Amino acid sequence: MQIFLINLDRHPIRLKRMEGLLQGLSFERIAAVDGKTIDGLEKRVNQEPISRADLSRYERACILSHRAAWLRFLAGPDRHCCILEDDVFISPDFPSFINDESWIPENGGLVKIETYDHRVFVSRKRIPCLNRSAAQLHSTHFGTGAYILSRKRASIFLDETSDPDRALDCLLFDETAIQKRSPIYQLLPALCIQGRNIENGILFPEMQSAINQGRPKKKKTVLNKIKTELIRPFRQLKNFAGTKALERQMRARCCIVPFA
Repeated sequence: MQIFLINLDRHPIRLKRMEGLLQGLSFERIAAVDGKTIDGLEKRVNQEPISRADLSRYERACILSHRAAWLRFLAGPDRHCCILEDDVFISPDFPSFINDESWIPENGGLVKIETYDHRVFVSRKRIPCLNRSAAQLHSTHFGTGAYILSRKRASIFLDETSDPDRALDCLLFDETAIQKRSPIYQLLPALCIQGRNIENGILFPEMQSAINQGRPKKKKTVLNKIKTELIRPFRQLKNFAGTKALERQMRARCCIVPFA
């Protein structure tokens, strides 16, 4: 399958790093849309978008960049493609999965091959995939750094993102998307992880995500920090009980998807 690498013109160091990681694999660079060059909010007004107007221009640029990759994919003959963003780290096993499509589940129109390093719910049933396995996602799993896409699903996403009201990782991998487009698969362990989600993953300033510029961060006061620490054990106990209840209800398992 063809690899499409999304990369900004002003990020040549990222491109050079990815050329080294993908050495021996054929890939096509997709010139990313620069959020600095389009209209829109510099920072998102609401923590969670509730309308099209809430998206920052960087989030809009991300969507436009992925749309360009999908269009390029559909212009070719391949049944599946791999979309990569240029801040990912990849497993040594990555080439084996790119060079052999037989592992992709028959109904696997969308397979997430990265991890965002937070807890998600995945099906207990696993499908063998070479030396790994695939499980259905049952909860939101953020990130669009690395995924496998079918032609049918690419066409659907082009329609759904013509006038987007959510960030791309929500449009592809949040609970609404999962309910609407099930099954969405997660590869276990993941083949990729973005730099911001791995220790020592930010190697140089260019590795910082432009999208984060558009996401406001709330600062905690000292009093709020103390309060958070005092209630942490009770919250953890409540979350543990809630997690076990959800696992039974969804017949799923809660875990952090490892990267290996």
